[in-house]
Amino acid sequence: MGMVILLARFISFIFNPYLLILPIPYFLVMRQTGDSLYAGKWAVFTLCFLMAVGLSVFILVKKGYFSDLDISKREQRPLFFFLLIFFAIIYFLSLFYFQGPIVLFTALSGIFLSIVVFSFINTRIKASIHVASITGLIFSFSFLYSGIFLLLLFLIPLIGWSRLKIHRHTKSEVYVGAFLGILIPLV
Repeated sequence: MGMVILLARFISFIFNPYLLILPIPYFLVMRQTGDSLYAGKWAVFTLCFLMAVGLSVFILVKKGYFSDLDISKREQRPLFFFLLIFFAIIYFLSLFYFQGPIVLFTALSGIFLSIVVFSFINTRIKASIHVASITGLIFSFSFLYSGIFLLLLFLIPLIGWSRLKIHRHTKSEVYVGAFLGILIPLV
């Protein structure tokens, strides 16, 4: 296996949407409240749900429902989207019960919208969730933090390249992912 492929796999792994989302609750709550302890509490709370999603995907890979952790086969993604909706509803109800920060409700609304859009798009094309996630995060955080995150725009084509190089997506799937990554946060 060549060094280029290893580099592409490493980039794809490091910028996995699951890993990208881990610190987001902390930054969002911290931005809203300025209270690092409160932000940490809600980040840990959210991490528990993210770990449940990750563990569920891992188990479903081991049982053969998913071919890999990327859920690379388009026909397997509806089950993945259902799983995400299930955990998102439980997370929403938990946020409501524990009177969570409004910013997490807002972020969850964006996640719901993303799941619905990707579920629909997935019937036609396997849009790159990796590219959509990094694009959405860069643009969202640029709005929140005065554009400084726009310096990270180079990551979008880098991640697109890595997904193409390891044959997880076609160019059109990468482009659709980037387009959705811009569109969904704007909505």
